[in-house]
Amino acid sequence: MLLVHNAGEARNRYSYYLAEILRMEGFVDFSEEDTSALDGNLLAQHDLIIVPRAALSRAQIGQLVDFVQDGGRLIAFQPEPQLTEELGLCPAYRGVDGGLLHIDTSHPALKGLCSEPVQVVTPAVEWSLDAGEGIGELAVIRPAENEAGEGTPAVVSATVGRGAAILFAYDLPYTVARLRQGNPDHVDLCFAGLDGIYRPSELFVGQLPLAQMLVPQADLHTSLLARLIEELAPRPRLWYYPQADQSSVLIMTSDDDWSTLPQFESLLDGLRRRQARCTFYVVPKTNLTRDHIEAWEADGHAFSVHPALEADTVREIKIEEPQSSLVAPMLEENIKRFHQEFGRPVRTVRQHAVRWRGYVDAARDLSRLGVRMDLNYLSVSPFFGYMCGSGRPLRFVDEDGALIDCFQQPTHWTEECLIHPEFVFSFKWTVERALEETGAIIRRAARKYYTPVALNSHPVSFATYSSPLIEGNWDAAVAEGVPVLSADDWLNWVENRDRLRISLDAAGGTLRAASHLPAATLLLPPALGAPRTSGQTGRQERWGRRYTTITFSDLSAGASYRFDCSKGKGTE
Repeated sequence: MLLVHNAGEARNRYSYYLAEILRMEGFVDFSEEDTSALDGNLLAQHDLIIVPRAALSRAQIGQLVDFVQDGGRLIAFQPEPQLTEELGLCPAYRGVDGGLLHIDTSHPALKGLCSEPVQVVTPAVEWSLDAGEGIGELAVIRPAENEAGEGTPAVVSATVGRGAAILFAYDLPYTVARLRQGNPDHVDLCFAGLDGIYRPSELFVGQLPLAQMLVPQADLHTSLLARLIEELAPRPRLWYYPQADQSSVLIMTSDDDWSTLPQFESLLDGLRRRQARCTFYVVPKTNLTRDHIEAWEADGHAFSVHPALEADTVREIKIEEPQSSLVAPMLEENIKRFHQEFGRPVRTVRQHAVRWRGYVDAARDLSRLGVRMDLNYLSVSPFFGYMCGSGRPLRFVDEDGALIDCFQQPTHWTEECLIHPEFVFSFKWTVERALEETGAIIRRAARKYYTPVALNSHPVSFATYSSPLIEGNWDAAVAEGVPVLSADDWLNWVENRDRLRISLDAAGGTLRAASHLPAATLLLPPALGAPRTSGQTGRQERWGRRYTTITFSDLSAGASYRFDCSKGKGTE
């Protein structure tokens, strides 16, 4: 599989983010080349070519068409009109802004995928489809106010010669970036009418309808892409989690917020009873000492910094400077202080009051300071649940397409946003309603979406009013067989999985580990035959499809693990 880039070309700016999406979806066998290297010999070495939105020459278009006609497979996002015409689609020279993507899950190739309509918050082009053979409509875009309308083609399949192509009318990686990171036009502006603190949630006001916030929209876009890759060029992919039967994870965090030691002990006791782990984010002037941290680390918990302003520690002091000028020095000072005071690295982080800067400027600050995962994208009123359209970790991307080496891990709720009786950003729900709403998210994450869920509880809140909600969340996860891990545990897995690679050959393939892992699992789609391997094999249903699984245990750094399988011998 080959992913094509066009370095320096503005329309192609999200192609490297597309590479991140492919790895997140478990496809780690692809190579990457610039369009300047394209020729018939290069294309012939690959079973599938993926072309993000990019400027192509007439000669390059001809090479891609020849590749498909000779039996190759192609996926292209907002392709040039000359390419779509060669593949049997007629450009209408019109477009649509926004709307909802409706996937045709009655189509055999898409059966079992989630059928909820999801937003397309970026432009899509319109095509007129040839009524002849070889053209199929896999998804349409309809206006949100007219979901029953005819819609315009959004994803189209085309059979050309001995090959096949899938064409997207919209730029999927750009759409995923917008769904996950919000509207950059809202940078450093407060739109939600809350308390004047600029948070990541402000980037979603006006973009995310409340009706869509309970659906992991970005994940449904990427799962559609993953299914189409499997259809065009069946191949093994990494599962999201170490074990084949694991379907989700509950990521547990706790913001210190100057809680007392008995309040910490109350939260720790609840975690202990469920063999659950947590990352605690420690404020300046905390009540914790190194001795406390060392003792609780022995139980498997992790500790990092909860960056705060000096004014936050003395409530009477008013913040005079604009927040945009305060966040960068706040992060640097707090991380430095945490290193000096507790002698521990800062690998994951959440700011006090989830203060943010710019679009992804704060993420760039964190990356520069060595932070590997950010949990500041927390759902704050009016949002709850999948504000970012996802629970999955993915590196940040800037508006120009530049990747930032820090994982964005959305946080789905914290108790004071749901049940606190006074805060301006609280829904002021009853505990019963909050348990019903959050429990539904946990169950759907495990049974349907296979996405992580991250939540936060302050020790002071847990000990005074929120323990029925938080313990109910833990119990809901345990009932689904979902482990409760710290953010740092989760980051360790994410980084190690991100470094796994697969190389394929005619007989099967090889999994290579760059670092030690307790376990890693491959999914083999039905088109692949029963594997021969030293790993543990099994069967799991995911997205309505039966996959063969291979789980390798106790992977060693630098080691390789072989599996042999053949195409065309699998069964549903």
